[in-house]
Amino acid sequence: MQQELGLHTRSSDNGVKAEPSSGQSHPMKASRTHNELHKELLLAHKRLRGLALSSRSELQQVLERRKRVQNDREDEGQSRTPLEDVLLRRQQKQLEREKEQEEKVREEAQLMEFVRVRQNLRKIHSAIQNKAAHSLSAPEEFTQHVE
Repeated sequence: MQQELGLHTRSSDNGVKAEPSSGQSHPMKASRTHNELHKELLLAHKRLRGLALSSRSELQQVLERRKRVQNDREDEGQSRTPLEDVLLRRQQKQLEREKEQEEKVREEAQLMEFVRVRQNLRKIHSAIQNKAAHSLSAPEEFTQHVE
C-alpha cells in the first residue's frame, strides 16, 4: 500500500519515517526487515479481505456456490450430476410402476365387468329356460287333466 503511494518506510531509533520514492533502487528495499514487513502487510491485507468475504452467512455462501456451479454446468453443457441421475431414474421407475398399477386396475375392472355381464346373461338365460320349461310342461299337464 505504501508502494502505491510512492512512499518508502525507513526504520530508525527515532521511529518510522516516510520518504518520497526517487525511482532508483533504495538500500532499504533490499533489507530483510523491509521484505518481512511487506510480506506481513500483504498477509494482513489478504486476511482482512478474506474476513470481508466471509461476513456473508455460510448458507448464503453455499447457495451462491451452488448457483455458480449450476451456471457453469449449464454454460459448459455438462450432463446431470450422479445424484440427479439416480433421482431421475427413481422417478421414472416410480412413474412406470404407477402406470402399470393403473393399467392393472383398469384390466381388473374390465374383467369384473365381463364376469358381471356373464352372470347376468346366465341368470337371464336360466330364467328364460325356466319359463320355457314351465310353459311346455303346463300344456302337458292341462292335456292330462282334460282326458
